[in-house]
Amino acid sequence: LHNNRHSFPTRRSSDLLASAGARALQASAAYRLGATGAGVTVAILDTGAQAGHPEFAGRMLPGANFSSDAGATAQDGHGHGTHVAGLVGAARDGVRMHGVAFGATLLPVKVLSNAGSGDSSMVDRGLSYAAAQGAFVANVSLVASGAFDPTALRSVIDGGMLIVAAAGNQGLAHPEWPARYASQSWARGQIIAVVAVDANNTIAWFSNRAGDARDYTLAAPGVSLESTALDGYVTRSGTSMAAPLVTGAAALVKSRWQYLTAAQVAEILFTTATDLGEPGTDAVYGRGLVNVERAMQPVGTVQTQTASAGQQPVTGTLSGGALTSAISRAAADGRLKVAGLDAFGRDFSVDLGRQLRVRPLLAEELFAVVQPAAPDRDDVVRLERGSASALLPVAHLGLMHDATTLSARVPLVRGWSFAPSVAVQSDRASAAGISLAYATGPVSVGATLTRLSEHRAYLGATGSGLFSMGEAATRVLGLFASARVAPGRLASASVSFGTTPGTGSPLMSLSSTTSVAVKASLQQRDVLRMGDVLGVTIEQPMRIVSGAAQITRMTGVDADGTAVMSSDRIGLAGDGREMRLGLSYRVPLSRTTAVQLAAVHRRQPGHVASAPAENAFALRYQARF
Repeated sequence: LHNNRHSFPTRRSSDLLASAGARALQASAAYRLGATGAGVTVAILDTGAQAGHPEFAGRMLPGANFSSDAGATAQDGHGHGTHVAGLVGAARDGVRMHGVAFGATLLPVKVLSNAGSGDSSMVDRGLSYAAAQGAFVANVSLVASGAFDPTALRSVIDGGMLIVAAAGNQGLAHPEWPARYASQSWARGQIIAVVAVDANNTIAWFSNRAGDARDYTLAAPGVSLESTALDGYVTRSGTSMAAPLVTGAAALVKSRWQYLTAAQVAEILFTTATDLGEPGTDAVYGRGLVNVERAMQPVGTVQTQTASAGQQPVTGTLSGGALTSAISRAAADGRLKVAGLDAFGRDFSVDLGRQLRVRPLLAEELFAVVQPAAPDRDDVVRLERGSASALLPVAHLGLMHDATTLSARVPLVRGWSFAPSVAVQSDRASAAGISLAYATGPVSVGATLTRLSEHRAYLGATGSGLFSMGEAATRVLGLFASARVAPGRLASASVSFGTTPGTGSPLMSLSSTTSVAVKASLQQRDVLRMGDVLGVTIEQPMRIVSGAAQITRMTGVDADGTAVMSSDRIGLAGDGREMRLGLSYRVPLSRTTAVQLAAVHRRQPGHVASAPAENAFALRYQARF
């Protein structure tokens, strides 16, 4: 056994390429997640390491010597092991360079002499020692020209250790040993063979290829990498330099998810590698270039545990409606951060609060806002399409802005009348109600009982994924009044009170709620010319005044990777009060055409006290055929 005798030292003073390995692996993605290798012990089976080097201060264990050199310590007298150790875990201290896993604990295990040579028995004892010291991963930047007894290697693999081994520097079609053992079934996918590529991600001229270990081979930069030396820093090339970059990547993954096994960490690195060479796994680059950024991202669909629907993908959006205020508060408090597990059982957190939308008013809704709250009508039967709240005196029906409405007026006695009605907006809601009204002279007052049925929505809120709603049925009591206060001038108002039974989504369960909606309008005809209509409306859309939601979500995992659940109760009453002030002007151009302008000012949209005001304008041209 010997170190990669064709690693090429070149002393240099410039730090232009410092930490080039970590950059090529896109390791900063792990650092942003707080993964630095901390909590992971990495064994460096090599010529030892210079324990006194400042790059290793506080993170290098004493180690042990199993080489032919005298002494019990793992002190390096060659330099190869020190260079390898630096590529794994040199400190990120602003000096020259840093290792990929700069927070890892380093365990130097000297199995090669200061002359760079040793035998398999030394490696066997070194592996057993590293396993006894709790090392999770062992970097083996050494090769043998032939197969040797793998008993010790198999033993530490059975014990859960990951082995990262250099493929060798002879330009051969297959890795040398022990990297070549990666293809053996007993290796369980826990040996990673590493080939070296240059700055262009092309196989280095000296590097052995993946060959028959292709399914368990990764590529990493191995040309002109600066790292620690016995007397400072030095630049070297070789698969010995590529292997510790992969070792560092494995330590980063393990440090973020401590409960992962060695086989899982290896498979994550294989699965997320960037393909090089021929498409798919090939005999030169194996599985491809190790990619830390992708390794830190979910593999497959992230599934979360829910209280009511079992495993569900961690996706979801919520838009509009009377729930906006309460859900906005929950999002601001972090109670919509939901954790889930990817295909490897790794936990990832998704902030669904970022998917909350206070939906802007659509053009049809703008025109609906400025229609009167109760129609000035004398017809007996009426079939129309438009805003249900404009055609029926129920302010709660403001969410049905594009409905088909059928209503009838049945005269009774002494100014009393009875009016049944039905409104349908097929993709959103339906409503059925009865009204009782009394008219005397220019004034009409009345009350209505309505059942509002929403499809996959709740008080105007529509959701998907974890926010997916069931059916909601709201019982509404409405009071309305209208008066012809002058020729061509109609004033109208309505207030409605709703009670909605509890329902839920995979993320939350809603209690029974009460809600209120108010609308008042003033309409004047023949303002500038005959047939035109000017309208002014003030409206408070549906606002919840009582009720609560129980948000039950997975927030993470415990030390064993088991889901941890959390439950929070939030009040649904709005902390703000949305008010809409609308202005509309409609002018006929001919017997069959007209133009209408609508403008709406929204204060505290979605009943969110902190939401900025909104202004919206719309213009439409209408023609009858």
